[in-house]
Order: sequence, then structure tokens, then C-alpha cells
Amino acid sequence: MLSLCLLISADPRYVVTLQGSLKEHGIKLYGAGDLASARPVLEQWQFDAILCDADGYQAGSADDTVRTLRRIQRAPVVVLAPPGGDDGPIATLEAGATSLIARTGSPRLVALKLQRLMDLAGSGGDPEPRAVWFGDLKLDPRRAQAVFRDQPLPLTGGEFELLLLLAARADGFVHRRTLLRSLGRTSAGEPQRRSADMHVCRLRRKLREAGASTLELETVYGQGYALRLRYDPVQEAVA
Repeated sequence: MLSLCLLISADPRYVVTLQGSLKEHGIKLYGAGDLASARPVLEQWQFDAILCDADGYQAGSADDTVRTLRRIQRAPVVVLAPPGGDDGPIATLEAGATSLIARTGSPRLVALKLQRLMDLAGSGGDPEPRAVWFGDLKLDPRRAQAVFRDQPLPLTGGEFELLLLLAARADGFVHRRTLLRSLGRTSAGEPQRRSADMHVCRLRRKLREAGASTLELETVYGQGYALRLRYDPVQEAVA
């Protein structure tokens, strides 16, 4: 069973780089561009570890992110720190970081250190991870399984990632840039946009084939996509 890790980083290429290395070590990595975009998923399920990329933060602002993460999650919080003196790391540890790892280290080294920290914390063996619920839709991010009214949905990895992002952002939408990052694309060119649209189209079709009439996948023009709950008169009549 995969361990779950969240990486908060403004550098989508770095997210993609780490995703491959961590997967080889049994760690499923989800990426978020900032704390605001990470909060919906942080509030819905428990991660085994959280990585915070301090590169690009203004002085002290990464420490504020660490403090917030410690309040809402019990997982180890690891800061990927750029080179610097002692004052920065000391302040980050005082803010609640579990450990610091040099951002300049190899992705394999980051993966090995992260796995060791999760082993020591004992958080990687949680037998009952919290699922994400959206109406009658249940998503298990650790097993990458989606179920609608007790019926499994036959989704590809990319389709599951998209549905998970949408379900975790109830009453909101997933920007196309976020979707492309999740799918491993870091450019916003026309071929990437078409790839996002194809994933959405296939996901709509599979939800329709599964009879998920209470779920509606909408296009937010010029921005991205949103998953909505809608009234099902047939289900209400049966109830």
C-alpha cells in the first residue's frame, strides 16, 4: 500500500521530478502550488508526510506555513531548504518542522530520508486512512480507488487524480494549471490543454456509464473544471 505525501511547491517541474523518485520508494506524491490550494485536501484526509519547498518563499513566510501545517495535520512536516546559514533552519525547526532536507540533494536522497522519517513516526501504517466523500462518491487516495454507491469506477490513474482533485474542492473548481500539474504536464500550451480536456471528457463518460446521475462535471469557462452535486428525482422517489 502506498504512503501518501503532499508537496507544497511553487515549482511544478520540481513536483514532477520528485513524483517519479518517491513512487519508486512506495510513496504517492500529490503537489500543490501553495498552502491555499493545499488546504482542501489537507482538511479531508490524513497524509503520512508533508513536504514544504522553502525555495521562493520570502524570509520567514515558510515558517508560517509550517505552523499552519502542524495545526491541521499530525504527519511529519519536512522542509526542503535552500542553502543558507544557521538562523533560517533554527527558526524553521522552532516553528514545528520535523526535519530539514537540502533542496539541492538528489530526489533519491529526499525519498530515502522521507521514508525513514515516516518509519520513525509510525504514520505510514495507518490501516484505516480517511476517504474523501462527495455525495455518494467515495475516493480512497491511498489505494487510488473510486466507488459510487458501492460500485467501483474503472478509472485510469489520471482520471482518478482528476476526480480526487475535484471532489476535494467542494463548491470550488480545479484550475487547468492544477490539473496539468497533477497529470505531469508543466506547460500550458495548446497540446497540454487538449490533454486536460480529453481527461475530463473520458471522466464524464465513465461517470455517466456508472449511473452517477447526482454528479455533474462542469467546465468553468476560461478557468478549469468543477464537480457539482445535483438533485436526482429518481433517487428521491425511491427514498
